Amino acid sequence: MGIASSALRPDSLLGAGSDAPSFDLVTQDGRAVRSEDLLGQRGYVLIFYPGDDTPGCTLQLKAFSDLVPAFDAVGYDVYGVNPADAASHQRFVDGCSLGVPLLVDTDRKLAEAFQTARPGIPVTFRSVFLVDDKGIVRNAMKDMPDPQALLLSAQRCSETGFKGAGRKGRRIAPRISAYGMRKLQENDVRTVILDIREPVDWRAGHIAGALNIPIDGLTGRMDELPGKDVPVIIADDQGLRASGAAHLLNEAGWRKLFALNDGMEAYKGPLEAGAAE
Repeated sequence: MGIASSALRPDSLLGAGSDAPSFDLVTQDGRAVRSEDLLGQRGYVLIFYPGDDTPGCTLQLKAFSDLVPAFDAVGYDVYGVNPADAASHQRFVDGCSLGVPLLVDTDRKLAEAFQTARPGIPVTFRSVFLVDDKGIVRNAMKDMPDPQALLLSAQRCSETGFKGAGRKGRRIAPRISAYGMRKLQENDVRTVILDIREPVDWRAGHIAGALNIPIDGLTGRMDELPGKDVPVIIADDQGLRASGAAHLLNEAGWRKLFALNDGMEAYKGPLEAGAAE
């Protein structure tokens, strides 16, 4: 693959904040897996990889196999995805004692939908996606990301939200880093940063282009926000009040919600100063 990969691989993956493409596939043992059945019930990890029983793919899938119980404990299923047929997948699972079920994507339609394969090119490029139980892509990573880091992200997706709102409420707004914020903006230029701090804090320094609506006035000013299909990144002081804002927005119909990790006090990027709108 080497040199060819840079020319043949799609320029970018389906990005964080996107609606995950629907699928209806079977595993190596014939079990049907449908995205619509997972919606509202389970999140999932999709590990796209080039070939069965190859050194790199074996290493990667065995590493994820070790963490399947931990992913399950936070409400996530894990699947490998490859264009090989069920018989090849079964030999791979049996020969390497894999704990990750392998989805059969013979026509590469799912890989193409996640933009980790090109139409007409017989290669599925290595990438990993974390999709939450609302069907929204929360992480999209090329190559071989650390499975432990992805597990931590899944745990954050399961824990973040409005205190006291119950299990469902804790999955409203996963936390993202400043890097994740930039990637989200690159993948969807409509992405909005909602700064819920008070105007005095806003004037001292804010992220360029952010919209300032203090949390206490958020309910009455939701009409200033973009459409409910647009990703919203919530920024507060220390990451403690974002979950409350996320709860209010979720109740009003927004679904692509994220919270800036540890808030503006931890943010190290460039800032603008000036009066709030």
